[in-house]
Amino acid sequence: MNPISSLVADIENALSEDAGERRHALLRRITGLFIDQVPDLNEDHISVFDEVILCLALEIELAARMELSERLADLPRGPRRTIQNLAHDHEIDVARPVLERSPCVSDDDLAKIAQERSIEFLASLSKRLSLPSAVTDILLERGNADIVQRVAENSRQALSDLGLRLLAQKATEDSRLYRQLRGRPDLALRHVGAILEAAKQRAKSEMSDLPDQPDMLERALEVGAASIFINPDVLELKEQEDATKKATIVWPVWPTDLRRIGSQIERGDIPEALAGIAYLAEISRESVESAFSAPQFDSILFMARAIGMEWHIFALLLKAREGDELSQDLYQRAHSSFHALSKSTAERVMRFIASRLGKPAQSGSDQSRSNVR
Repeated sequence: MNPISSLVADIENALSEDAGERRHALLRRITGLFIDQVPDLNEDHISVFDEVILCLALEIELAARMELSERLADLPRGPRRTIQNLAHDHEIDVARPVLERSPCVSDDDLAKIAQERSIEFLASLSKRLSLPSAVTDILLERGNADIVQRVAENSRQALSDLGLRLLAQKATEDSRLYRQLRGRPDLALRHVGAILEAAKQRAKSEMSDLPDQPDMLERALEVGAASIFINPDVLELKEQEDATKKATIVWPVWPTDLRRIGSQIERGDIPEALAGIAYLAEISRESVESAFSAPQFDSILFMARAIGMEWHIFALLLKAREGDELSQDLYQRAHSSFHALSKSTAERVMRFIASRLGKPAQSGSDQSRSNVR
């Protein structure tokens, strides 16, 4: 009898008998053969293996199913029905390997498991390298703090607008989560607005014993909440830094205005333009340079809007920041963020920053100053 005929006979005998140990041994043999041969198998061959492995896997003990799940979890092409069966197992020790690592679990199965299973299953799902937004939405709604944190820090796990809003709201109560969230490339100002509103409402509830001055309180809350969008290194100079090393603005004799700054940006004289922005925004040049080189454009956007820079000039500044043409995605995000942020809000935030740095800010009407070298 040749090896294939022998294997077929073994399978038929194992399926016809109630012999758990024999099934387990045969399952190991077939699974090992499949793993060795899978690079050379076509989809029809994989389907045949899938049927056989699944038949054997349905009636084996817990430890054997855990072993099978571990062996199949890292295969880029696996027996999909078997892996689906393992992923839906009610024992987390069986489901965990394929939930965390297998690319063969469908998005629909991931979403169904996320919606119906316990927190242990959600924790495993949150450890996957990538997830669709339909699954992360459920994890953010049903998950605990650790699950939410893992979703926030993994930019390969897609987020919908709903997911970003949920994260933004949760970030108002968790500074570590906020720092992870603001580093995501898919975070736009319209989502950061959810942080602002949630922070304002939370602060209002905690300050209910203050005198009834709603207008003043509203303005203070808006500035305080909006300020969390700014990079902490821009808001607050590092304490360990020697004061003599802080940037000192030197005012030259020629006048400056937004038109001159715009011309500098168009010519590529970026250091001079940043110095001009620093003067008009009344913040140190070091802070503007830090904002310009930050991973996200949020900080430099607040400064540009506060001094009244027009969109086409800000787009040129972003282009210089990127060193090349703006990608369509970055252009669209920047365009929507620029027009979503009002000049008045940006001015209030910059006055808040100036007060944090000990530099009294002037109103927008007093900013016809000299340029900065």
